[in-house]
Formats: sequence, C-alpha cells, structure tokens
Amino acid sequence: MKKLSPYIFAFTMVAAGAVAATDMLVPASPEPILIEVAASELEDCRRTLAEVSQMPAVSDQGGSILFQHEGNLPSVQCVAY
Repeated sequence: MKKLSPYIFAFTMVAAGAVAATDMLVPASPEPILIEVAASELEDCRRTLAEVSQMPAVSDQGGSILFQHEGNLPSVQCVAY
C-alpha cells in the first residue's frame, strides 16, 4: 500500500495538469465593444460601423491579416447613453 500512494499522487497531479492545460487551450469569447453616443448621433454611428465593417482588416503595421477568423474578434455596437 505504501508503494501505491506515490503513484496515486503522481497520477492525480498529471490529471490536474491536463485539466488546467485544456482550460488554457479553449479560447474565451471576446466581449463586445460598446461605443456610447448621444441619441441624436446613434444612427450616424451605426452607419459608420457598417461602412467600416466592409473594409478589409489590416494589422497594426498596415499589412493585410492572413487569417479570416472574424469569430475571434469582438463585435462593436453603438449604444445611446
């Protein structure tokens, strides 16, 4: 029985590590970005967002993004304050 205890402990730690690693690999869904505007500017904000969404995505350096995974990007919404 004394020889079995270290093995049980080792297997438990390996299992806990596997669960933790799996949680790290699952991507979290991004939270939406809310742009607060006055009620009079709400329609203009939505129109501008619609125009911007038609533009191609580019990186910070100005080059095109090689992947097309919009599901990983947060959504942007205009809301009246």
